[in-house]
Amino acid sequence: MKATELLEKVRENLKDYPIDYLKKKAKDDRYPDSITKRLAIYNSSIYDEIYANDIEEDFEIRDDVIKNIEDDVDFYFSVYDPGDIETRDFTRELSLYLVLIATKPLHPFGDNPTKYDVFLENGECKCKNRIIHIKDERSLCRYCVRKHAGYSFGFISIRYLSH
Repeated sequence: MKATELLEKVRENLKDYPIDYLKKKAKDDRYPDSITKRLAIYNSSIYDEIYANDIEEDFEIRDDVIKNIEDDVDFYFSVYDPGDIETRDFTRELSLYLVLIATKPLHPFGDNPTKYDVFLENGECKCKNRIIHIKDERSLCRYCVRKHAGYSFGFISIRYLSH
């Protein structure tokens, strides 16, 4: 499939998503710098980007890669949130766009590695949890452009997860 075709498919599949709800959550003071608020801000900005940008140089994307990402997002939601079809579908479309067209991280990122799990360091996006979750069954980390933050960050995260 051509990237332009995938972008049109993503746009079509997102057209009825209630984005205003997510944009309100992004401005809601009840979520001061929480992951909920950062996800709302990031995902609503990516949603806007999907409709604002066009692909300048078209390229081919293998259908099996698209199918794998779709299936892996569906698997994730079947395990962790099986009833939330709307969020699953939204996440699937954003993931396809982020991974295959925009080549951006699947999660919001900050600039402070002591404050954020996903952060920008020396021009590279890194993730503390990738090293832990990359081997999970059908992990979406396999598709993300983030890099491992290093073993020290991974061990710090593991220590906190074990409590």
